[in-house]
Amino acid sequence: MNSKTVIMAAISAALLHSLTPRASADVITDWNLITLNATKTGGLNSNLGSRIDAIEAIAVYDAVNSIRQFGTPYSYYVTNAGAASAQAAAAQAAHDVLVNYFPTQQAALDASLSNSLSNITDGPAGAGTTVGSAAAANIIALRANDGSSPNISYPGPATIVPGAYQLTPNIPTVTTPPFTFNPGINEQWGTVTPFLLAATNQFRPGPPPASNSAEYSNALAQVQSIGSLTSVTRTSDQTHIANFYKQDAELTANEAAREAAIGRGLSLEQDALLFVLVDIAVADARIAIWDAKYTYLFWRPVTALNANPDGTVTNNYSAWQPEVLTPNHPDYPCGHCGTVNAGIEVLKAFVGDQNTVQLHTTTAGEPPRLVQSLSKVEFENGWSRVYGGIHYSFDVTNAQVLGGQVAAYVLANGPAFVQQSTTNAASQLNIKSYPGINITGSVGQSYRIDYATALAPTNWLPLNYVTLPTALPYPVFDYSPYTSNESRFYRAVAISN
Repeated sequence: MNSKTVIMAAISAALLHSLTPRASADVITDWNLITLNATKTGGLNSNLGSRIDAIEAIAVYDAVNSIRQFGTPYSYYVTNAGAASAQAAAAQAAHDVLVNYFPTQQAALDASLSNSLSNITDGPAGAGTTVGSAAAANIIALRANDGSSPNISYPGPATIVPGAYQLTPNIPTVTTPPFTFNPGINEQWGTVTPFLLAATNQFRPGPPPASNSAEYSNALAQVQSIGSLTSVTRTSDQTHIANFYKQDAELTANEAAREAAIGRGLSLEQDALLFVLVDIAVADARIAIWDAKYTYLFWRPVTALNANPDGTVTNNYSAWQPEVLTPNHPDYPCGHCGTVNAGIEVLKAFVGDQNTVQLHTTTAGEPPRLVQSLSKVEFENGWSRVYGGIHYSFDVTNAQVLGGQVAAYVLANGPAFVQQSTTNAASQLNIKSYPGINITGSVGQSYRIDYATALAPTNWLPLNYVTLPTALPYPVFDYSPYTSNESRFYRAVAISN
């Protein structure tokens, strides 16, 4: 491992607001899970599901913020909600969003709401539910004509040429003909109105490498070897990774956020802000990725590795088959990779990288996976698509950069804690501040953050590991215990393997 120290600074200014912590799940993490389950019960893919997740999170945040008045609103805001339960407001807001989009699930959602309201501890529930309903109605109305419908399916190219996306077979669900070739999903998604991005193409990556380039040839050979259904180079753990992370990507990002939030004991206010930013980042990343996918219309490995020189496939896909079913949409960039990175990079801004999370999957037969850091979640999720034979390495890299760019933009432009709380919220808030360091460097560069209490002699201690999601100054905070009269110095050490 090579390293180079690039930054050293002593930071004393207050950089992050923290609210009174708690030690277990709360109504916001509960309804985040209920929301994810409702979207999958409703049969929504990651595009449609992430949109609902963001709408729910916005309704919850705006409802809680109207009562606790701790942050800048996304849209809805009541200047003085009076005595009201923020817990009830959150539950009602989430419930009303989900009933609006999933009316056939109302009985189950009503039962969940009743359970939440029976455990209210922070004020009159009735006044809170009124605020929650209003916040939900507001964001539902705002998103009514956002371009998410009608759905448009991609029928395939009018003319087949090398490198152009073609509909893909349902291998390995079946491995011999006849195969099913489903149309490309959600061609319109790249034109959906973003929740925060200024434009859907704001972070569109450059085109995939040319088919005669060394980068493409190397990536193709790599996925041919490690992503094959019959691979002898893929390890057992890589096979598990390929199958574990093939579930819808927003499930991974949101479970990691719930695990970290509960483990760190985040407050109701912190959870409201965390999940609104995570789910906006995830939803906007999906929109940005779909803009690029249907702009470049690049072919999948299963097509490239079975195609004739003119791009046609006439061998019944007998030359090469992937470990994992190829999703029915264009290849570049990787949807899973950008989605998870967008959500996880937001999460890192709240809790740092060094969080051990136990993740679960909808893939039958795959056990829970204990992952030692959030960066490792990003790594495993991204490379699962190469191990599974459905993406090239350049898909992963460029999509993860895009996800990081979306996250940085959402953190900079989305709802945020305000410097002062109102009198109404003062008794419920305990504002704290944390020191830290701002890093400026290349997107994708990894750093180890060290601290010391003196410079002579210097005894650097590791504090955190981060991967820069943006070329803009990126804050890293020190959450570790320290005394008020203690001086701390920080440095960022660039790491390369």
